[in-house]
Amino acid sequence: MIAFIKKFFFYISIILLISSNSNSAESNAEAFVLKLTEDAKIIFNDKSLSTESRLKKLNDLSAKYLDLDALAGYTLGDYREKASTTEKDIFNKLFREYFIKNMSSKLNDFADQELKIVDSKKINENNIIVSTKIFSKKDAQEIAVDWRIYTKDSKLLARDLVVEGLSLARTQKEEFASIIASKGFVGVISALENFNKSN
Repeated sequence: MIAFIKKFFFYISIILLISSNSNSAESNAEAFVLKLTEDAKIIFNDKSLSTESRLKKLNDLSAKYLDLDALAGYTLGDYREKASTTEKDIFNKLFREYFIKNMSSKLNDFADQELKIVDSKKINENNIIVSTKIFSKKDAQEIAVDWRIYTKDSKLLARDLVVEGLSLARTQKEEFASIIASKGFVGVISALENFNKSN
């Protein structure tokens, strides 16, 4: 009987430990998303920044919070298996600049918005989905945004945003796949270069 009780408490302890670690991971991911958005809002609220300074700060922010190399690899789709190391390096560099400039142009109204954590769920050892609602004070809109947070070398990084059910990473991947199918890898490089030069 004593042996049974010891075993029982041992198993309960293990369950509580696992539960505690899981909740801790999810809480950390939620805090990560809140800090990321707060830091981004500081940049977009600072009207004294020149375009160049803003892009520099957004680049620093992306290096701290986003896994852009993984995102670049994913958006390259099936071609990443065929691409040479040189091609991947060129693509990654252009993609980073493209992503920062695209983010800057699309998030001008971000400073007006408030973010609320709705829920978070650990889907495997390295991935947590943080569900949020973004509220716009300007037009009273409410948008559902899920953040895919990945643990890489004990560091949290964002790998994707799902806005109202639409994955931004998957959308970008489909766009690049379409260009590669019609114009080849050179077409994607050309499209990125053109965008970066004109923005």
